[in-house]
Amino acid sequence: MSDGVDEANGGTAISRKRSNSRARSSRPTTPLRPSSRSSFRDSARNVRGGGAEFPLNAFEPAFAELSDAMADLEANMMHFQLMHESLARFSESFASFLYGLNMNAFCVDFPEV
Repeated sequence: MSDGVDEANGGTAISRKRSNSRARSSRPTTPLRPSSRSSFRDSARNVRGGGAEFPLNAFEPAFAELSDAMADLEANMMHFQLMHESLARFSESFASFLYGLNMNAFCVDFPEV
């Protein structure tokens, strides 16, 4: 019919198209980063080597390194914060000094020689 209703199936043609498109797209919409072959080999070697070992233990060294790097990053950011505060304090003081020199030039009459 012209209004999109399919009376034989008891639904609309539009809703049938939508349900078919959902059923066909079983792939994820977000592209996943492909794993490298070396990571597959390493994970397979770790699984074969220690069957009783928990599989996520293979990532423990990487997470330890990440934790150390994050601690270093936090320390560096704290140093940046201290540097920022010092520069802001100096900048404010120097701006006050320049403002004082400017006001002094307006208030004091310098004799011309």
